[in-house]
Amino acid sequence: MRWAWALGLVVAVSMSAMPPAAAGSDLSNRLKQEKADLEQLKKRIKQQNKSISIAGAKESSLLKTLRKIDQRLEVQTKELNVLHLSIDENKQQIEALEKRLKNSQGQVQGHNAMMAGRLRAMYKEGPLFGIKALFSSDGMVDLLRRIKYMQALAAFDAKLFKDYGEKNRLIRQKRDELIAAREKLLGLEENRRAKKLDIETQKKEKSLFLKEIRKERELGIKAREELVTASKNLNNLIGSLTEELHQSEGLDIARRKGQLKPPLEGRFLNKFGRKRDKHYDSYIVYNGIDIQATKGTPVHAVFSGKVLYAGPLEGYGNLIILGHGKEHHSLYGHLDDIGVKVGQSIRTGDIIGHSGDTGSLVGETLYFEMRHKGKPIEPTRWFNLVKQ
Repeated sequence: MRWAWALGLVVAVSMSAMPPAAAGSDLSNRLKQEKADLEQLKKRIKQQNKSISIAGAKESSLLKTLRKIDQRLEVQTKELNVLHLSIDENKQQIEALEKRLKNSQGQVQGHNAMMAGRLRAMYKEGPLFGIKALFSSDGMVDLLRRIKYMQALAAFDAKLFKDYGEKNRLIRQKRDELIAAREKLLGLEENRRAKKLDIETQKKEKSLFLKEIRKERELGIKAREELVTASKNLNNLIGSLTEELHQSEGLDIARRKGQLKPPLEGRFLNKFGRKRDKHYDSYIVYNGIDIQATKGTPVHAVFSGKVLYAGPLEGYGNLIILGHGKEHHSLYGHLDDIGVKVGQSIRTGDIIGHSGDTGSLVGETLYFEMRHKGKPIEPTRWFNLVKQ
C-alpha cells in the first residue's frame, strides 16, 4: 500500500555511506618529518653563519664560501624533497576527492529517482489528498491511524527534499575542493620546476668556483693552506673524542687488518702520505684517501663501532667518525647525507650515509681515513682488495 511504500523510502533515505578511511597517512608523516628536518637544517645553518660572524673572519675563505654553496644546495635539495612529497600527497587527495564526488553523484542519482517517484505520486494525489484521506476514514481509530501515516509521509517528504538539497550542496563543495586541489597541484609542479632550475644554477656556480680554484695557482695554494687548517681542526676534534673512543673498548679491529671491505667500490684518487704536487710546486700531505663515487652511493661502515661524530666540518663537508675499540677509528667525509646519530652503535657493513661532494674540492668523492691513537695511518692496508 502507499503508506508502506512511503515508510520504506524513509528508511532508505536515512541510510548513508560510511566515510572513507583516511589514506596516505604514511606519506603525510614523511612530509611532516621532511618539513621538520628542513627547519632544523635552516636553524643549524643560521647558527653556523652567526658563529662565523662572531669569530670576525675578516679575510675571505675559500672553504667557507664552498660551505655556504653546499648549504644552499642542501637546503634547496631538501625543499625539492618537500615539494615531491607535497605533490604526491596532493595527488592522493585529488584521487580521494574524485572517488567521493563520484560516490556522491551516484547517491544523488538514486535520490533523483525517489524524488521523481514522490513528485509523480503527489501530482496524482492532488492538493486535496490529505483532506480526502481524513474525511473518508471509518471512525476515530481509523482517523488517528491515517493522521499518523500523514504525519510520517509529511516528515518523509520534508527529509527527502532536505537531503536532496544537502547532497547537491555537498557535490558543489566537493567540486570546488577538487578544483582547488588541482590548482594547487599546478602550483606545486611549477614550484618544483623552478626549484630544479635553482639547484642546477647552484651546481653550476659550485662547478665554476672549483674550476677557478684549480685554474688560478694563487687560489689553489690558498685552498691547500685552508685544508691544512681544516686538518688541524679535525685533529682537535679527534682529541676531544678521546674519552668516547675509550668507551668503545671490546671492539678488536686490529686483528682484522687487511681483511676489511672498503666503505664503497671506487677508484682511489690519491695515495696516503706526503706527495709532491707539480702543479703547485709544493708538497701535499694526504691524511686519507679520496674514493671516486657517484653522488648517492651507499657508504658502509668498515667495522663495528660507535658513532662519535656526525655533522658538518669545514673542509670535510658532512662527516662521520666511528670509534672502533680503544685506539682506532674511521672517518667518512664529503657525504651527501648522514644516516646515523652520535652515540649509535654500528655493525660492520651498515649503511651510515651516502656519498656526495659536500666540502670537496675535487667533486663527487668519499673521503676516508683510518686513525690509530688519534694519528692518521695508511688506510688501504686495512682493505682486502683482492677481487673474489
